[in-house]
Amino acid sequence: MTVLLGGLAAIFFGIGDLVGGVGVRKSGRPGAPVSLAIVATIVGTVLIGLYMLLVPPDSISASDFWWSVLAGLSMSATRPLLYLGMARGPISVFSPSFALVAIVVPTLIGPLVDQNPTMYEVFGLVAAVPAVVLLSGEGRVPRLSEVVRSPVLGMAVVVGTCIGVAGLCQSFVDDGAGVFPAFITLLVGAVVLPIVSVFTSGNIKPDSVVIRHGLLLGFTSSTAFMLAAVAYQRGSAAVITALICLCPGVSIFIAWKLLKEKVALLQMVGGVFGVVTIIMFALGS
Repeated sequence: MTVLLGGLAAIFFGIGDLVGGVGVRKSGRPGAPVSLAIVATIVGTVLIGLYMLLVPPDSISASDFWWSVLAGLSMSATRPLLYLGMARGPISVFSPSFALVAIVVPTLIGPLVDQNPTMYEVFGLVAAVPAVVLLSGEGRVPRLSEVVRSPVLGMAVVVGTCIGVAGLCQSFVDDGAGVFPAFITLLVGAVVLPIVSVFTSGNIKPDSVVIRHGLLLGFTSSTAFMLAAVAYQRGSAAVITALICLCPGVSIFIAWKLLKEKVALLQMVGGVFGVVTIIMFALGS
C-alpha cells in the first residue's frame, strides 16, 4: 500500500509538472511560474480543506501540527527556487541534481531516526539514482565538470535538501492525521509564496492562461500532496521521496503520448531503472 500511494503521488506530481510547464510556456510572462504556483497552492489548500470537512482526520496532535508547519516552510522555500533553477538551466544539470539530493537527504538521516531500509529498499534506492538522472537529464548525462561549474548547482542542492527535509518532517506525523499534513503544507505555502514572490518576480498578477492551468495544477498537486502525506506516515521517508522523484518519467510519457514529443533512448533506459526501483520497493514492503 505504501508503494502504491507513493507511486500514485509521483503520477499526480508528474501530471502537475507537465501542466505547469505548458501553462508557463503559453503565458510567456516572466512572473508566470511564481503566479502559477500561488494559484495552484491556494486552489489546493481549498480543495484539501473541503476534503477534510467531509473526511476529518482521526486525531491531530501538537507535534503533527508543528512537523507539518516545518514541512510547509521547507516546501515554500523550494517552489520559487525550483522554477528559477529550471528557468536558468541547464535543466539537464539542475533537474537530476536536485532529485538526487532529495533522495540522499532522507537516506542518510533516516537511520539516525530509526528509519532503516530493508535490503530490497536499498537495491531500490540504488536503482533510483540512474533512473532520476536519465529520466530528467533531457536525453544526455551531464559531464562532471559541467555539473561542478554549473551556476545552478548550489540552487539544486538547496531545492533537493528542502524536498528531502519536508519528506522527513511528514514521516514523523502519526497515521491518524490523514491528509492534515498536506493541508498545512499548502496553507503555509499559500501565505509565504505571495510574500516571497513580491521580492523575486515583480508582477505576479495571474493572466487567464495562468488561472486556467493553475486550477488544474491545484487539483493535481493537492491530490499528489494528500497521497504523499499518507504515504510518508506509513513508510520510510527515503523510499517515498525516491518514488516521488520518479515523477519526470510520468511527464515524459504524457508528453510523448499526447503532445507527440520525442523521447530519448537514455530516458527510456531511465524508465527501466524506474520500474526496477518500484519493484524493489514493492518487494521490500
